[in-house]
Amino acid sequence: MCPNESGDWLDDGLSFTPDDDWPLEQPHAPVPGEAQALVRRLSSGSMYVRTGILQLREDWVGREAEVAVRLGAEHVSYQQWKVGQLQPQQSFLLLSAQRLIDELDQLCVQHTMRDTLLLSLLDLPLSQLSAAERTKFWQFMHGGFSKRPRALLLALPEQAAAALPSDLEAWVLAERVAVWPT
Repeated sequence: MCPNESGDWLDDGLSFTPDDDWPLEQPHAPVPGEAQALVRRLSSGSMYVRTGILQLREDWVGREAEVAVRLGAEHVSYQQWKVGQLQPQQSFLLLSAQRLIDELDQLCVQHTMRDTLLLSLLDLPLSQLSAAERTKFWQFMHGGFSKRPRALLLALPEQAAAALPSDLEAWVLAERVAVWPT
């Protein structure tokens, strides 16, 4: 009998059966990619939906404009942009997933010299949305925010867990998440 044929094997005493003491290999959690590679991928035009997440380490929060320059992207602070959009008598932001999506669409259709927009300070508005609204926002950003002239890279602090998508692993698997600095 050939070794690869099915059949009875002689017990030579060398057979192996894993037990509780044997270290079985655990599946590895996906690892976020490199920021420059993510920007290149978003800017290449090869993706239908050109959105990504840049998780900023604590010492880089507040330095998003510098990060944008290093990545060759344009930086917009959502907070500063939003303040410029408010009416003098307006006292509430009336946040919703659809409103945020519409505002991001407005920012992405503006033509500038840079193909990628790095948007910062969106973590606070996102964390104020209900869980259902936040899920709606992230699902649209992942699968429906297509055919925009500019790619969108959302810069969020690593510590802003409430603002991140609940399915962050799907974003990582799709190679749409990076950590700064790598």
